[in-house]
Amino acid sequence: MEEEKYIMTDEPCETIDIKKLPKLDDKTKSSVRTEFITGLSLSIVYFIFILSVPALNWFKPDWAFARMLGGMSYSWFLTTIVAMAMAFIIAYLHTKLYERWEMKSLQAKLKEKKEKSIQVSPVLKKEEVVSEQVSKEESVL
Repeated sequence: MEEEKYIMTDEPCETIDIKKLPKLDDKTKSSVRTEFITGLSLSIVYFIFILSVPALNWFKPDWAFARMLGGMSYSWFLTTIVAMAMAFIIAYLHTKLYERWEMKSLQAKLKEKKEKSIQVSPVLKKEEVVSEQVSKEESVL
């Protein structure tokens, strides 16, 4: 039995020259751009929130370290409960935005196919009419 060879991650691999790669098609380019903008904007919102908690601790320590119900401080509440809720909300928004983009893409494909079938169908109808006329003429002969 032959032993398979694996490339270890610390071994040097060949490099890829970016200039030699083919250009992305329009659909892929649009998809990558949309995903990047969505991910970046949602990440910025999350980082602003996360970085605002230490700022609150510094500038409003009396409020940040005040106790809530159950003895939890507001600062701790923000960094645990609210941050987890925000992570779920951001994931939900990202998924919904991706689904909306995917739906638009599918609708565009269906519209394109429909337009192609409409363009092809009159040609087929003309051919059918001509073939029917030829068959009628042949039957008369």
